[in-house]
Amino acid sequence: MIQKRQMIAAAAGVLLGYGIWAAAQNFGGTADGGAGNTGYGRMADAGGGAGAAGNTGAGASGGLGADGTGGADGSGLAGAGQSASGGMDSSSQSEAPELNEQELAAVQRLAAAVKSGDKERIASELLADGDTLSWLYYETFGEERYRYDGTEFRTDLAGEGMVLTGAASVFYGSFGENGPEGRCTALQAVELEKPRYDYSEGIWKDGRMDGAGVSGYRYYQGPPQGEAEEIRREGRFVRGKMEGTITYRNTGSDGVTATYTMEVKEGVTQPDDRWIQGPEEGVYHLEADDNPAYAYALTEEEMKQPRWVNLLVWDVEE
Repeated sequence: MIQKRQMIAAAAGVLLGYGIWAAAQNFGGTADGGAGNTGYGRMADAGGGAGAAGNTGAGASGGLGADGTGGADGSGLAGAGQSASGGMDSSSQSEAPELNEQELAAVQRLAAAVKSGDKERIASELLADGDTLSWLYYETFGEERYRYDGTEFRTDLAGEGMVLTGAASVFYGSFGENGPEGRCTALQAVELEKPRYDYSEGIWKDGRMDGAGVSGYRYYQGPPQGEAEEIRREGRFVRGKMEGTITYRNTGSDGVTATYTMEVKEGVTQPDDRWIQGPEEGVYHLEADDNPAYAYALTEEEMKQPRWVNLLVWDVEE
């Protein structure tokens, strides 16, 4: 990390300061990447690129097990066996396309990773079985979304489980008819120079983050040169945009962490007297709460942009 007097110039032309946004399959850069806000050294947002996405923690309650009771692991996946729905055979309600052996094996590996709650393991499975899962989603499913309840894919989204939303992206937890509902996690894996997962976890309503939540990314085998190892934004979301007092934490490649507390309204930074204009014209700095050697920097234009939003969206038209 570089000390205060050694500042990195802000990059230009990146949408909302979140790295290169590639619309297809939600492969948007996340966590203040690329165009990054100027800062004092590597604590300036360094991530981005044609990035991936995600948020942690599956549902607090598991799906229905064979005896109709909630699972204890909180993974949101049902246990093996039929769900307790008046004795009806659950398979009679399923109309999802049939999977071949290779697809089924990949899904079972991913489901086991989701059940473990280990994001690195989930990302690793998404990348390892990328070709198979891509074929499953785009060809077998025809880009339709089905909920995997622990034993099979179902057309009925409402319930606990996991839903593939692309070649390397998955939502898991609780779902309603319109998408994630209640506690749910979105996770997307990508490998450019180094493997990374992006995530968005917390409370969702009608397919959008709406309540307490966390969003960020992590390079789990070390970051590329010049990029942060981990970015984390935590606070309250309202229809996908952060609101009120939020906490932003940046962990550099050297393992040093800087934490910033700031006010946000509809995803837009609300500067107060803690923001100080730096030596560069039109650039403002916020000193880290826990490390005065580092500061977070935004230009006047970036101050006006809705940069504190969830990028791992359920609906691409959101």
